[in-house]
Amino acid sequence: MSNKIDDRIPKEVGAGALPAYPAVQTPWNKLVSYHDAYHFACRHHAMIGALYQEVLRILIPDYEQRVDLMCKTDVGIKNYVFNHMPAGPNQLYRDLHAENHFLHPFFCGADGNLGGFRAGAFGDSGDERLLMQGRVNDFGTYRVEKELDACPWDIMGSEICRVSTASLEEIGRAYGPDCEYNMVEARGCGDLHCRVICENRKKYPMPKREKIWDNLGPIATADQIKFTPREEMLKEPQHLRGECDYKYRNGMCQEITSTEDYVNGAVDYPLGADYCINPINQLVKAGMYTQEHVDNVITCVFEAAGKAMWTEFFAIAGLRSWLGAPSEVDDGRLLGGYIEVMLQAIRCPYETVEFNKETVIYEIDRKYFDRKLNSLTTAYNAFWYGMSKTLISPEWSCWEDTEDIGENVYRIHIGKKIDQFCR
Repeated sequence: MSNKIDDRIPKEVGAGALPAYPAVQTPWNKLVSYHDAYHFACRHHAMIGALYQEVLRILIPDYEQRVDLMCKTDVGIKNYVFNHMPAGPNQLYRDLHAENHFLHPFFCGADGNLGGFRAGAFGDSGDERLLMQGRVNDFGTYRVEKELDACPWDIMGSEICRVSTASLEEIGRAYGPDCEYNMVEARGCGDLHCRVICENRKKYPMPKREKIWDNLGPIATADQIKFTPREEMLKEPQHLRGECDYKYRNGMCQEITSTEDYVNGAVDYPLGADYCINPINQLVKAGMYTQEHVDNVITCVFEAAGKAMWTEFFAIAGLRSWLGAPSEVDDGRLLGGYIEVMLQAIRCPYETVEFNKETVIYEIDRKYFDRKLNSLTTAYNAFWYGMSKTLISPEWSCWEDTEDIGENVYRIHIGKKIDQFCR
């Protein structure tokens, strides 16, 4: 190894001597299992989403205005993706998505207008992929009921429950006009389950919804709800359960392996944050706030969260144990180890430039890390800076190097720094 990087056992050393298992490796050669990395990645994205939700709450204190903007913004995105975005020659993404889920043409009915319930199948596969295990209690032309036993994003609060439901309904409209979706129970609101119900309004009439975000009920078919008690709830999604052969199946011959779920959207996209970043961008575009003001709010929220994360000694002890960090490591390498595990878990390419008791430097793939969502680096700069002050000590800082750095390189530097104007 370079004298700038502490010795680590390379992956090829010992290869074949012992069974190989999918895992994330810490700088101290401790393995974080595939299962644990999966859960960590989803909950990490939920945490980042929850922090962005607080940013949006500061910018728009009024609940109705905030959730109205969130719903309309994401519904507009889904409308474009499913009604206008091409997926190939003479094919829209809408049609490719239905094919990938093995949804047969007759699902739209003889008149072509009864397919709105199809989005229920898309929601089910997405739920399982994102560790929101549960069951489809009903799936038919006029009614769909999906009951979820878990949701890593429940910490974001009720807004995401409303936005995700509005988005699902908009996806349904791409296949038929008459289905309405409601989340009549929501873990983000304190319920035991999340329960999404789709009803065809020609079959089950209800008063017209006046507000796009008013989608937590009531519904016409409450008497048909099938409730699963706590003791029968599932602990893992299909692709992490042996009884399902570690595969997701939707009942229509679609089959997805656990590996396919992990690499195709489960961990590499910051779900939750996108529901907030896109509306925030709309505020800037409309001239309600400058980008500088928004960036300052993001920095304040994420820096405080980073400091709070490791304020308690038992939190640091837990991280040390999880990383397998030696007791003598009480410097930037501890924060670096956390960052490395996170980057590996979300499958973000990076290079370790320096890793020693004086300095830790990473060069991260900026394009992959940003994932077409601006402000993520602003947020993480503040988040990791805040962590450095409590996970290590106030002598330490974490910052982004910007001079003489390639356009696609996000260079993170952890080291000691004296700053008389520090935050």
